Amino acid sequence: MELLRIEYETGYMELIVEAFFPCKLSVARKIAPLINWYCSDEVKTELLLELREMAGGYQVLCDMYKEKAEGFPDDSPMKKHWKAQFNKTEILRKRTGRNIELVSRGKTDARKKDA
Repeated sequence: MELLRIEYETGYMELIVEAFFPCKLSVARKIAPLINWYCSDEVKTELLLELREMAGGYQVLCDMYKEKAEGFPDDSPMKKHWKAQFNKTEILRKRTGRNIELVSRGKTDARKKDA
């Protein structure tokens, strides 16, 4: 999935999936209800598959960076470099996990549950 299109009553929004996700929690809390309310189940499933694939990729990178960092002495600049790479990637992995949680919850907007 390259482009996520959310169509609602007053217009639409198109998101480039790989550029938009993983997004910060504050943004995810705003976009998840729109996705859950206005996108079909097929689109949500495809998005979740894409996000899970991203999370898996980040996990592989985290493991690789951690392994590389362990190969250097504790005060080495290279160890610091690989630990920093690990930390950045771990943040993206966790962020992707939270995005998956919010999108997979279903309709999260209380106003729309009754509709």
